[in-house]
Amino acid sequence: MLLGVTENLQEDNRIAIKKRIAAATTVFIISLLLPFILFALFHFKILPSKPAFNSDIQEPVAKVITNNGVGTAFLINSTTMLTARHVVESNKIGDQVDVIFEHSKKQFQTKATIKFIAPTSQPAIGGKVPLEYFLTDVAVLEISSNNDIEPLIIGESDAVANLDDVILIGYPSGDYSITKGNINNTTYQGVNLFKLDAASNPGNSGGPCILKDGNTVIGILVGSSATAQQGENIALKINDVKRILSAAKITY
Repeated sequence: MLLGVTENLQEDNRIAIKKRIAAATTVFIISLLLPFILFALFHFKILPSKPAFNSDIQEPVAKVITNNGVGTAFLINSTTMLTARHVVESNKIGDQVDVIFEHSKKQFQTKATIKFIAPTSQPAIGGKVPLEYFLTDVAVLEISSNNDIEPLIIGESDAVANLDDVILIGYPSGDYSITKGNINNTTYQGVNLFKLDAASNPGNSGGPCILKDGNTVIGILVGSSATAQQGENIALKINDVKRILSAAKITY
């Protein structure tokens, strides 16, 4: 009788040990596979990921100072900068303006030559600018090569959707500003412009509209509450900018 009880206890111990070994093996295997599982979940967008903010996107955005005021421009390669036409349209091609990269490591300041001002068939009438004016609201500045500042990456605007997160960088009233918001609509009052709710003010014009997911430029800010309803800012789509530059045979 005692022998039978002893054998049962030994069997129970063997079963318990096997269970502990199995559990430890399972935990070990999961710990090995977990990084790969998480990578697959985020890579295939099964779980949403929050894009990290890259402070380097601030460096290539510069304050533009003209005789008539302040605007914003940004580098798209070592020598070429984009801005809004209305920031420099009181000047002419070949004129120079001051640009200051306040958030570059050396707070780089230089002169930029106006290389291109996109023509428009929609001039201001009676002090009012029609929305169609902003469909070509782009100008190109050129600086001497500067290898210390990494340019912004030009993205694609066709795939941008409502509620996509965006970042605006610029110099409203001459003061540096970075704000975030969303694309509210991929058209504005029937015109092919982005409508967004990221805060901006005069001086932001010409600055980049950056898609937070990937930190690529998907537009140029061209209007704020002064030209749209309160809280509704508008951006010229980067794919339209590309077409304008290509037609003018400007490398970007």
